[in-house]
Amino acid sequence: MAQVSIADLLRMMAAVPGWRERGSNGVRIVYDRSCLTLSTIDRPEEVLARANTSGHATAARELTMYATSLPGVRVWLSSLDGEQLVDLSPFWADTPTLVVFTTTGGQMAFPVIDCPTARSASKAVTAGDATGGSAAVSKTEGAPE
Repeated sequence: MAQVSIADLLRMMAAVPGWRERGSNGVRIVYDRSCLTLSTIDRPEEVLARANTSGHATAARELTMYATSLPGVRVWLSSLDGEQLVDLSPFWADTPTLVVFTTTGGQMAFPVIDCPTARSASKAVTAGDATGGSAAVSKTEGAPE
């Protein structure tokens, strides 16, 4: 989906308000081929943070992940070099299932609530738009080769 510096991603995550202010557990991440924007699902038009991306440009994507996953991501990323790039990639089979954060220091995967820009089930791909990594492809049963 996108590559962004760890420092920028940490800054974006720090902008997410607490549960009482947020009113929902969904954090919306939108990639428009040049930057990532972060908002909440109850106020999608209110951009909380924005970061320019680097590296490969993939198709524009939108996904919603659980806000309760963010502390785990923040603790892990805080232990790494802030100038290092991290890949954000949605992974799905028939439906979106995970958002994966990948660096040279490892990777972490978290469940996704929604990914409206995911491919249809007839084009099921596990990691079709991961930047800088290998892709495992799964075919939908009965789909032509």
